[in-house]
Amino acid sequence: MKHFNEEPHPPTPSPGGRGGESIHRGRRSARRGSEFAPRRFFSPFLLRGGGRGVRFFSPLALTLALAGTVLAAPDVAPAPRAVSRALAPAPRPAAPKFVAPKFNNALEVLVFTAQRPVRVRVTALNEGKTIDEMWRDRLRTVFDFCDRNGDGRLDEKEVGYAIPDQGLNQLFISGFYPGGASVTPTLAKVDRDGDGQVSFEEFIAYYTISSAQLLRAMPVQPDLANGAAITEAVFRLLDADGDGKLTRDEVRAAEKLLAARDADEDECLSVQELVPDLYDPRLGRAVAVPAPPNGNPYPAAVGTQTVAVFGSDRVPGTVTQQVIKKYDKDGDFELTRAECGFDGDTFRRLDADNNGKLDGEELDVWRTGAPDLDLTLSLAPKAADCVAKLADEKGAAARGFKLKQLEGGRLVLHVGRQPIDFWAVSTAFQPGGLPALKQQYANQFVQAAGGKGYVEEKDVTGPNVLQFQFVRVIFDAADRDGNGKLTRAEFDAYFDLQDGLRGLSLALTPAVQTPSLFQLLDENRDGRLSVRELRTAWNRLVVLEEPGAEVVTRSVIQPTIALRLSRTSDRGFAIQQPVIYAGTNRVTVPARGPTWFRKMDRNGDGDLSRGEYLGTRAEFDAIDADGDDLISPEEAEAWDKKARAKEPEAPDEKPKPERR
Repeated sequence: MKHFNEEPHPPTPSPGGRGGESIHRGRRSARRGSEFAPRRFFSPFLLRGGGRGVRFFSPLALTLALAGTVLAAPDVAPAPRAVSRALAPAPRPAAPKFVAPKFNNALEVLVFTAQRPVRVRVTALNEGKTIDEMWRDRLRTVFDFCDRNGDGRLDEKEVGYAIPDQGLNQLFISGFYPGGASVTPTLAKVDRDGDGQVSFEEFIAYYTISSAQLLRAMPVQPDLANGAAITEAVFRLLDADGDGKLTRDEVRAAEKLLAARDADEDECLSVQELVPDLYDPRLGRAVAVPAPPNGNPYPAAVGTQTVAVFGSDRVPGTVTQQVIKKYDKDGDFELTRAECGFDGDTFRRLDADNNGKLDGEELDVWRTGAPDLDLTLSLAPKAADCVAKLADEKGAAARGFKLKQLEGGRLVLHVGRQPIDFWAVSTAFQPGGLPALKQQYANQFVQAAGGKGYVEEKDVTGPNVLQFQFVRVIFDAADRDGNGKLTRAEFDAYFDLQDGLRGLSLALTPAVQTPSLFQLLDENRDGRLSVRELRTAWNRLVVLEEPGAEVVTRSVIQPTIALRLSRTSDRGFAIQQPVIYAGTNRVTVPARGPTWFRKMDRNGDGDLSRGEYLGTRAEFDAIDADGDDLISPEEAEAWDKKARAKEPEAPDEKPKPERR
């Protein structure tokens, strides 16, 4: 029996000769088109005719033919499961989960000192965390604040509660965002994958403008205008013989200036008292710098090109040209070790051809390779918790760098005679009077509430729209439970949310400033010279000269390069030098010593003179252990502790018998 799915022999041509020919032609065409062309099935129900070829009997005949084909098919084992899987199309890979990019935590600082160029990589930390960690931590708080239903996603309405990107940038700069931005976040803008909801990673990626301000390199601050004039005036007061040099005796005689120049009799000398011509007594501020008496101009201030700050791994190629231009003394466009000032290890590492000179290509390795020093500045809410730490102090010392840790958050690096001051500055200063501003808006809330304890939308609309505009703008975002009633707790929580974001943006501000001689003498930077500061002036000035020097010259006045890490909103306060006002009654309350000591220290210089001490002369002599006619905080604390130990203890009182 012939199976129906077998290929039959060629049929007999029809009388017209075209029926069988058309069948053979179709078979040949199929084979030519593809070697995998399907075979034609033979069926007895197909007729050969002399018309146009093949016709069907009827639908019933076709059905019977198909059924016979199936029934007559040989038994074939099903394909194995492994083969079936191999032939099945591969599953479609899931779309990768969107992850917001991370941010850099470091800046490159280049300092062109007189001795050598120095490249320092400064890693900034915020409360001990990296910039990226702190950014994600605080934005998670904002995200959860907006996620009213707590499902871990933001819908179209919840996205509208978020602080706009421009608003957060304004918060970084000014310290406060009042709301009402024209561009509010929308689902279409924040939803990156188009699934109709916003994940936390998408929420982070939305803040492109504000995230660029997380670590800012600020412009170089200019030098002080009157520093040179103040130095010249103070130097002439101390230089008794006018030879341009200060001896030990001349500096120690500075205490005698108190008798002649202490106008307010506070036992301290201010700049106004030493150089009255530099200040307008009516305005209490500096006036134009007078010309020096010898007619020569004052020394020019150091240019701002002494220091530059760039993003991590973004030091431009022009720096290599600047290094060659500054340190190439013989004009051969190559630097010897004597010219560039590099230490031996650094020079040998860069000198690839060992010819004793560094060309542009070799210096480019210094620009792009590992930095000379790696430093970490960590900012904290309290100044005592700030940290300035060098990664390899021993290695830095071995290469000729001198380090001095002034405070936990402040480190001074000396390259030759050039000091570089790295400082993490945390201040209690609140930009824009934020506490007062918060109280002002809180008063608006109380007035709008009208004794109810909460504010409804009707309270801040209509005729009250202008009076309570701020409360109206933040109403929907601050109304956390969405019940249409803004409580005081919800109102305060909205301000607390901004408080957590305000300190996210950090700024590294470089400054090149030449201190005046007065500032070198003013050890505690209170704008006045106390008796103790005048007595110890020689010891603090002579160490700035070369070892073994017996006189002090004007060369001790070297420009100071300072780099201060602060909150961006505090940057203006952090870079300010102590301002010296001409007004009186500017007394700093001492922070050390017993209570009686701090109350008697009327001028706030940290010492008690005989004129300030209210006790007897014998008591003063007993407390003044070193006999220098000044009671220091340490001497006051030691005497106070000794006096308290001698006080008799109060006898224990016996309980009185109860009356019956």
